[in-house]
Amino acid sequence: MMWDYGFGGWWMWIPAVLIPLLIVAGIIVMIVLLVRSGGSAGRGSTGPSDTTYTDPARRLLEERLARGEITPEQFRELLNTLEEGRAR
Repeated sequence: MMWDYGFGGWWMWIPAVLIPLLIVAGIIVMIVLLVRSGGSAGRGSTGPSDTTYTDPARRLLEERLARGEITPEQFRELLNTLEEGRAR
């Protein structure tokens, strides 16, 4: 009698375990990527909404202020300069 279906049959457990694990891992990765992207799939969103959009230049100035690279007075001056430049 052959108990293990001949020579070399012992390794068949490897794909039997790895394939379902890879499928589950792929599903988890897709869910994480969907959640991180904001879940905008299927909502018809083409860009940032008006309520959540922040000007990149203003955001940079706010970050510099938060890090202490510029003073509040410099922040106001730079922000006014930025707004004046856009008004032209």
